[in-house]
Amino acid sequence: MQSITKLIACLFLCTLYGDHLHGQDYPPGPPHSDSGTNTVLIYPNLVNKFYQINQQTRFWFSDGEQSLSLRGALKDIIDSATNIGLDRNKYHYIELLNYTMNDLQLSDHSILMRMDSIFTDVAIAFFKDVYQGTNISSMVNADEVSAKYSEADNSYILHKLSEARSAILLKQAAKSLEPRVPEYLLLKEKLLNELQTQHLATINSLVTTLSLFRWIYHFRLKNFIVINIPSATLLYFESDTLKLKMKVVLGKPSTRTQRFAAYCNYLVLYPYWNVPRKIAVNELLPLFTKSPDLVDVMNMQVVDNKGKILDPQNLTWAIFNKTNFPYRFRQATGCDNALGVVKFNLTSPFDVYMHDTNVKSAFQSSFRYYSHGCIRLEKPIELGNFLLHDRLNPSFLKSCLKDQKPVTIKLDKAMPVFVIYGTAGFDEMKNIVYYKDIYRLIK
Repeated sequence: MQSITKLIACLFLCTLYGDHLHGQDYPPGPPHSDSGTNTVLIYPNLVNKFYQINQQTRFWFSDGEQSLSLRGALKDIIDSATNIGLDRNKYHYIELLNYTMNDLQLSDHSILMRMDSIFTDVAIAFFKDVYQGTNISSMVNADEVSAKYSEADNSYILHKLSEARSAILLKQAAKSLEPRVPEYLLLKEKLLNELQTQHLATINSLVTTLSLFRWIYHFRLKNFIVINIPSATLLYFESDTLKLKMKVVLGKPSTRTQRFAAYCNYLVLYPYWNVPRKIAVNELLPLFTKSPDLVDVMNMQVVDNKGKILDPQNLTWAIFNKTNFPYRFRQATGCDNALGVVKFNLTSPFDVYMHDTNVKSAFQSSFRYYSHGCIRLEKPIELGNFLLHDRLNPSFLKSCLKDQKPVTIKLDKAMPVFVIYGTAGFDEMKNIVYYKDIYRLIK
């Protein structure tokens, strides 16, 4: 078991997303001392709130035999951390070993209270990892969802712990924080088997996917969308039930789709494609300079800063380059638009959105990484009708109208969208499968 623990520790410290880290859920591991009096708490503010809830009384070192069994239960829980892909050494494990079975018959209340706070810190840190997922900030580049739930999450964890005043209740509380969906349980079971084999790549995939499951499911969202980059698929859920699955086309390895949590807040029917500046000057401008006729052939428009559409034949293309081009390109609406006939706006900071496409053949490929970072949808009308409660008119969208003005429809409630990177998943028969690390993020 010790070798397995070291394996998991190495996994978290050395292999989990490597140099793609953008921060941590927690500060670096706390320094330990024999007495525990110099131990730095991971969540000092939450520990203080816990004791405010409990009238500043000791929880783990109270009088009576119950506290001894309570500390023993906490140690048992932390000892089993590897079973769900967590590193027990993250949770003040030296202090936990030293003082689980020690009755600490001390008269110094301050020392007892200090040790009590360390055990509380252990429980809070572990509960948060089990409930919210761990290292999530290293797995996504932006997260607009978690902050909205942070205060409620902390309150829930503190009250859950406060009510766990016996060994049995504590173990039940820790167990209740995990997702109950069958897929999560299958992943857990698979991880237990793989821990015996010590296959690092497989363990890494399972640990990451388990953490992503815990993160997404703890929000208890009624409806949400999950886009998994390695499988190039989109899943739409209602009340934890899968309602729609489709293929997606994502960013090339050189122009990766970002990982994030954001919201879809409105749809645009017959959208313009406002070409991003980088694509406009690096890819389109050289083409149009050589052959201005391509502007019309590609259904493009040249637009000035006042929104006026310019005639490409009247422009002196030879004088423009990527640094001095004063205009922007916009593709007119219609079925030949790069965004197709439906665009799903996302609130992420990356100028990325989900959209229909005029190149349907890409969905027939097993390798679906062709975009500049946006997310092309195989079934945009079906998804739109789920989000708009069947208010979309498919015949209107399939008519491929030319020069139709864009129509914006706001969602009644913004839909959470999680774009994740999980290299373990499930096939149609609920068998666990592993996807290629297409962006080489798993070290």
